[in-house]
Amino acid sequence: MRQEVAALQLHVFDGEWDSQPYGDIPDACGANGFRFYAYRAVPLDADWRMPQAKTEDKIRAVADWLVEHGWSDVIVRTYAGGVTSQSIEASKPSAHIDSLLVMISTGARNDLMSLRMTSTCEAGSSWDLDDLIAPDSGPEYDAPLVEHPAAEPRFGTSPMPTPSPSPEP
Repeated sequence: MRQEVAALQLHVFDGEWDSQPYGDIPDACGANGFRFYAYRAVPLDADWRMPQAKTEDKIRAVADWLVEHGWSDVIVRTYAGGVTSQSIEASKPSAHIDSLLVMISTGARNDLMSLRMTSTCEAGSSWDLDDLIAPDSGPEYDAPLVEHPAAEPRFGTSPMPTPSPSPEP
């Protein structure tokens, strides 16, 4: 999921993105499964604009890129009544992405883009996986607030825990 979404991020904005929720906490799904949720957004202070002039052209450029890169079920949603936001829904099950929601809004100072993604539901216990990823996580959990798409992904506690020797029997 991370690799596919990072490619989209780099395509539209090569800078640090807001990254909360980060996407490394498993959530239960199905009878015995887990999935991940993540969010990325171009920071409000980025003074960023997509190259296309009209919102419709901006959203169409992203939708076309998704189709060209193997995403499926790509649907563009527009809104009536002068709403300048538009959205794209897509999925890429081969990359374990159940859903991607891209929101694009144009503003007086900059454009805004946010990405919300949900992984596919995979077999296994979210609790067991959480214990493996971050055995000592708690209130001190420190996921990055911003991150560049090309940065080495952080997963679990930071720094990552090292295995403790088993107690002698």
